[in-house]
Amino acid sequence: MSKRGNSDQFEVRLGRIRSPSGSTRLRGFFGQVRYGGKRLAGASRHYRKTQRNFAQQSHFARRVLVKAHIQRLSGSGAKVQTLHLKYIERDSAARDGERGKLYNGTSLEADRDTFMERSQGDRHQFRFIISPEDAGELASLTDFTRDLVSDMEKDLGTKLEWAAANHYDTAQPHIHLVVRGMREDGSDLVIPRDYVSYGLRCRAQELAELELGPVSELEGRTRMARMTSQERWTQIDFQLTQSADGSGIIDMSGPAPQGRFWERQLQKKRLAFLTRMRLAEHAGRGRWTLKPDMRDILVRMGERGDRLKSIHRAMRDNKNVRRVDGASIFDPLTRDARQVTGRILSTGIADDVNDRAFVILDGMDGKAVYVDIGKAEHLVGLETGQIVTAHPADIDPKPSDHTIAKIASEHGGLYSPALHAVSDKRARPEFIQSHVRRLEALRRAGLVKRFPDGSWRIPEDYLSRARQYGERMASRRPAIIELETDLNLADMVKAEGATWLDRDLRDHGYRDAAYGFGRDVEEAKSRRRDILIARKVMRKDQQRLSPENYNDLVKADLEAAGLELESRIGKPFIAAPESGKIAGLYIQRVTRTSGQYALIERAKDFTLVPWRQVMERNLGKSVTGIVRGSQISWHLSRGRSIS
Repeated sequence: MSKRGNSDQFEVRLGRIRSPSGSTRLRGFFGQVRYGGKRLAGASRHYRKTQRNFAQQSHFARRVLVKAHIQRLSGSGAKVQTLHLKYIERDSAARDGERGKLYNGTSLEADRDTFMERSQGDRHQFRFIISPEDAGELASLTDFTRDLVSDMEKDLGTKLEWAAANHYDTAQPHIHLVVRGMREDGSDLVIPRDYVSYGLRCRAQELAELELGPVSELEGRTRMARMTSQERWTQIDFQLTQSADGSGIIDMSGPAPQGRFWERQLQKKRLAFLTRMRLAEHAGRGRWTLKPDMRDILVRMGERGDRLKSIHRAMRDNKNVRRVDGASIFDPLTRDARQVTGRILSTGIADDVNDRAFVILDGMDGKAVYVDIGKAEHLVGLETGQIVTAHPADIDPKPSDHTIAKIASEHGGLYSPALHAVSDKRARPEFIQSHVRRLEALRRAGLVKRFPDGSWRIPEDYLSRARQYGERMASRRPAIIELETDLNLADMVKAEGATWLDRDLRDHGYRDAAYGFGRDVEEAKSRRRDILIARKVMRKDQQRLSPENYNDLVKADLEAAGLELESRIGKPFIAAPESGKIAGLYIQRVTRTSGQYALIERAKDFTLVPWRQVMERNLGKSVTGIVRGSQISWHLSRGRSIS
């Protein structure tokens, strides 16, 4: 639309859709944001050249790691923004375990709500993690950030609206910086990828060197010398792999480059250490062969060492003594992986730069267990003292995958809801729809193809692709944490409704546990049994709680919840049926001693049904479920929320 003359007049030209540059490929808005505009492309090349010159000036540069992410704010993006800002303000992020504080260019205590309110209507925002290698030596990370943003404003030609927080809760102090995706004139902010990769990093390194001075050769050599005997992936290992030929052979038989004899000596010392670890093999005079998976092994060894330190720190903070052995690091990807139940000793961030979080459990078997849970957003709702179960991520093909593969094999590699209905005349529509949802997930991952008529091309290796998808998802979230109860053992002993102790007493009775949290649980179960006998829920000759007794406790708890909610909702409570259909509006989540329930409101009454995480995106919307025993299959609408 022209900016001159009448803005309501425009001319339509028919033809092929092209990008603004005239190429046949149309790049969407977020593609433009991600790759940046032409105006800054030249500047990016300048900074890439400057970065090379900067590295050439000093072999030991003040290194700064910069990681960037573009977050869309449409749809659920606003909620994600709230979670992210709360996350970077979290407890233990500041020095001495204090709560992190947001700041900006004018205030040391920026208001989160104000920043979010001003961001309403933005299409996107930029998130940066800035980690100077020498962050601990800088006088102030806050002043460093303000200077860096000032340089960004000069480079991008606009004032920026931003908020940041400094984190000291990992081995490497770093900065979380959030920048609104809008220029001061109201247009969308576009930052070229090269500027993030080279320009911003160059600016940060220049600021670090301006304050701390250049790294002396003695300091640089000392840093590298420490790496020669570390059981983790190091800068020297990177240099070695870069100098290896295609078959993994490193040839150091020739003379060292002029002025780099000391570096050659450190590399040889590292190779001798790798040889003792059987990650390299001496292949004759001045030659070594590197093991192909050397990098993966060293990375895992480094992670293992960091995780064991986290376990010991959690035990020290809780004044607990627990066993630590090979099973103390939960590995959900092994074939014999089992779920682990325990009390949360601590939660934390293992790698803030790559967004990896963990929980440490006081396990039922008397061991402290480290559990990698993937992104830091999965920590939301988890607190120390809660009793949870860590489930290994399911990487195997699901039953629905086997059904899809079977139907496709019978119909020339095609699957569709109609073919499914023909193959299984007893299949309900919602059951077939669950298979379609599974295929949609794999389609978004690029593993299957959907035709315009709603049918699907299923490849012969579909099951291996389904497993590949499972492994990909598991790498992002290796373990699923299921909350068992917020109550401590003492409160569960006296509770009126069904508790986690009652479930354990029903499913397992009494178990041998002479040590740790498991022993605490068994002692609490014994006291709970005495109370249930006094309330005539159990008989004296019962050692286990029967399913009927347990269900009576659940029903009593739900009836008590219904009575409490009736006065507020103004409708009567009706217990959910044991089988059949449930439909209504999902109003809220209700937490009781017997578990978490979804409040489903109908025209004349309301009911409570077991809550699932997937329901949260349908808060205030119509939901329909089919009850079969203790299982509910939900159909969640995608309509607008009802206020």
